[in-house]
Amino acid sequence: MRVSLGSVSAIVLAVALCGACSEKGAGQAQASAAAQVQKITAVGCPVVAETTGCLTIAADGQTYDLAGASPAVDMSRKVGVSVTGRPAGGTSACGVKLTDIKVDYLGISC
Repeated sequence: MRVSLGSVSAIVLAVALCGACSEKGAGQAQASAAAQVQKITAVGCPVVAETTGCLTIAADGQTYDLAGASPAVDMSRKVGVSVTGRPAGGTSACGVKLTDIKVDYLGISC
């Protein structure tokens, strides 16, 4: 069997390209999975800080900024809430910023 230099080069190039394709796909899958993984749930009484006026909730040793909730948390209900959201990628003076915030009112008096 006779193999030319051109044939060997074509095989090497094909293998290299396949390797690059599989690495790109794996990276996209990892990024997609990371974006879906982190979801935060905090249960407790929302408070408005006297000094900053921030609407927050504290859970698991962390303070979360509820300014992004739409509709806004109804403080007149004076009940606890269960808040679910995703980190928005930053921290403000009010705490960890959240996005995609869902608020459920509980029967806990605050």
